[in-house]
Amino acid sequence: MDGPTVLAFALALRRKTKKKIRRKWAKNWFLKRKKFGHSKLLDELRCTEPSDFRNFLRMDEDSFDELLELMRPCIEKQDTNMRDAISPLQTDFQ
Repeated sequence: MDGPTVLAFALALRRKTKKKIRRKWAKNWFLKRKKFGHSKLLDELRCTEPSDFRNFLRMDEDSFDELLELMRPCIEKQDTNMRDAISPLQTDFQ
């Protein structure tokens, strides 16, 4: 094969392959991560995207809840006159 024939063949192959068109560049919960914080982000994932919750934490919801209950006494803080403590997992989100 000569040079122009190879070039024509390469161009023909290139035209047949189409680029995959993405419907979304990023998931909605990922775009809201700065607004939510960790605990509210986890609640958002539980309610709207259970498969993403598992992928994000690498464990299912039951395992996460069990682990949180085991760790709660170690990480929970007391409320003070200056401010209320943040609970290990807040369940309300807006």
